[in-house]
This record gives sequence, structure tokens and C-alpha cells, in this order.
Amino acid sequence: MIPYVQFGTLVWLTCALIISLRRIIAGDRSTILLVFLVFYAFFALPLLFDLVLGSSSYLAQPGFVYADRDDAVNVIYCLFIALVPLIWSGFLSAHKSQHLRSEEALRKLRRLRLPLVLLLFMPIALIWWAPDPALYLKYAFAVTENLGKNVTDISQFHSYVMASTVIVTIAAAALVGGAKRPWRCLMLVAPCVAAAVWLNGKRSVLAVAVIMMMTGLWLSGRLRGRKILIAAAVSVLLIGGFSYWYQLTVRDIGPSVAENGDVYENFRVDYARDSRVKMAIFAELHPSTMSILEFRGQSLIFYATAYIPRAMWPGKPLTYACYFTSAMLGSSPQDWGWGMTTSIFDEALANGSWLGLLAASLVIGVLCRIGDSCSNVLVFLLTAIVASLLLTVELVAFAPLVLLWVMMIVSAKVRFA
Repeated sequence: MIPYVQFGTLVWLTCALIISLRRIIAGDRSTILLVFLVFYAFFALPLLFDLVLGSSSYLAQPGFVYADRDDAVNVIYCLFIALVPLIWSGFLSAHKSQHLRSEEALRKLRRLRLPLVLLLFMPIALIWWAPDPALYLKYAFAVTENLGKNVTDISQFHSYVMASTVIVTIAAAALVGGAKRPWRCLMLVAPCVAAAVWLNGKRSVLAVAVIMMMTGLWLSGRLRGRKILIAAAVSVLLIGGFSYWYQLTVRDIGPSVAENGDVYENFRVDYARDSRVKMAIFAELHPSTMSILEFRGQSLIFYATAYIPRAMWPGKPLTYACYFTSAMLGSSPQDWGWGMTTSIFDEALANGSWLGLLAASLVIGVLCRIGDSCSNVLVFLLTAIVASLLLTVELVAFAPLVLLWVMMIVSAKVRFA
């Protein structure tokens, strides 16, 4: 029965994907359309993998195993993700194509050309204040190097560098989107984007960079019709090829690992979020077997008190990733020094039960609608990034970008009030 439910859900979501792509090709610049592409990749495509390649063994994630083998969990998951495009369809922008290409919008963007160019060099400038600048000469040092006693200071500083590299991609996309010669502008900003990818050291930033450059060309009007599909295919190949190289060289996942069947498992853990939502659903259905949070709203308390030092409040809640990772491993809540990547959906479910899933879907839709209402290219790009990150990682990992988004929204609304 479950394969039929998965197949039906996949067909339905693929139809929604086709409709979204047709609207994008036709010039509809609603942010939620771009976010749905990310949703499809992380939450719908895993259904295809299950049908064609089978479920992952999840050897190192026992919590995922319990959830994946529960039929009720799989049915509820399929019902939920099938409802998401229906909910989001109510948040399509009323300004379908022209508001971001109006002369007024382009004038505003071009007045910001100098600040945007300066932002391209932000990560490079930050390196001068790094605890150990020489570390950045090696790609992905945070993954491959033993940082020793200074691990906390270096990790904290590197989080700022990582945030700045995402800002570089937004600035570059805005410059390309507002340029009179977008392709020429793309070639000029490419070295700074490449430097940002190097300094970040994560695979995800390359995907963000590629998608942002495509979005910039799309906003400029130079990427439309069938060119969008061709560019998308090239982008998928580029991101996929880079990821494969990253696995082989940086994470040292080679042929010996492949023989044990762990490559597929690693791929599913890294590039899908279905397992997180399923585990949260399992915990909701079987609270006596698994519990992610100690009480409802616990991770929200952490966000509200994030800047209170733990030394002043030893009992302050941990991050959601700590609770989720502990539950996944069948342990009591603790900080493991690392955390499984999560999404807004499973966190909302853990905090607010079934209504949390609805709330999370509405939060994404409202966020996109607010961003669209500003008729501002920079806000559009930042909105797309923030909404997509909410789907794929924990909020604490990109909190500075959320604060920047809030400030830009307030600025835009006050200016035109």
C-alpha cells in the first residue's frame, strides 16, 4: 500500500512542479515559486528514491529507521507534503512579472551598486580578523582539520564568514539582475563568488551561488523560456558533479565505502529532509517510545534567549538540533558537538504538535508574500534565500540573515509608508 501512496503523492507534486515551472518561464516572479522548487528537491524527490532505489538503511541514525518503517508515519508524511502546494498557492504574488523590472525598481537597485560591490569583498576582509587566517588557505578546513584547543573561537568566527559568503551571493545576484549587460556582469562578479565558495567550505554555498546567479539572470530578463530549463539542467550537473568530488576528496567517501552501500545513505541524509519530518511524526504518534523536546515550545525559548550567556543561565534550553540529534540516537538531550540538519517542519511539529505543521507552512507563505510586497530586488533575493534555508537547516544556523531580512523589510515598509 505504501508504495502506491508514495507514487500518487509524487505524481501530484510533480504536476505542481510543472505548473510552477510554467509560471516561472512565463515571467511570474512570485518568491514562493522558487521556494517550491527547493521543497520539491528536499521533500518530494526522496519519494522517487524510495520507489526506485529503496529506503536507506540509516545505519548511523536509528531514529530514522523507526520512523521509516512505520506505515502510519509514511501515510501522514505523504498527506502533509501533498497539502503544501495547495497552502502555498494562496501566497502567489499579485504582481506577476513587472514589479521587479520596473524602471523605479531598477533605479533603486543601481543606486546601490557601490555598496553591493563592496559587499562582494566582505568575506575576504573578515579574514584579516580571523583567529588563524592561514586556515583559510585550505579548502573546507573546518571539515578536514583538527582545530585543537581553539575550536570554539575558530568555529564562532567561521560562522560569521559563512554568513558573509551567503551575502556575497545575494549581492552578486542583485548586481547581475540590475545590470544593463547581465552576462558581462556575471563574469565580473564570478571571481568574488568563487572566493566566497572557497572560504565557506560547504557544498551548500555552491548550490546557493549557482541558484542565485540563475535568479539574477532571470530577473534581468536574459534567462527565459527554454533557456531556463537548459540553465537548470546545467546547474544540476554542476552541483551534482561538485558534490561527488566533495564526497571523494573532502569527506573521503570513496570506493571502499561505496561497496558497503553507505554512499546512498550519505546522499539521503545530506540531500533529503523527509527523514526528519518522519521522525517528528513518529515521536508524535509514539511519545512513549521517542520524544524530541522535553516540553512544547522548548526550542522557541532558546531563540528568545539566544543572547543570554549559558553561564548566567545553566539550565537554558539547548538548540533544537541538539534535542533532535539526541532523540535520533536514542539518548538523553545533550550537546554532541555536532547536530543533524533539520527543517522548519519537524521543528514546528515538535513544538506545536499537528498544528505546528500548518503553522510552518503558513510561515513560509507569509514570509514570501511580505517579501514580494516590497517590490525590491534585494528583498526578493534575500526572501528566497531565507525561506529556502528554513526548509533545509535550523534557524540558528542563519539567524544573522533573518535579522538582515527583518531590517530590510522594515526599511522598505517605513520608506513607502
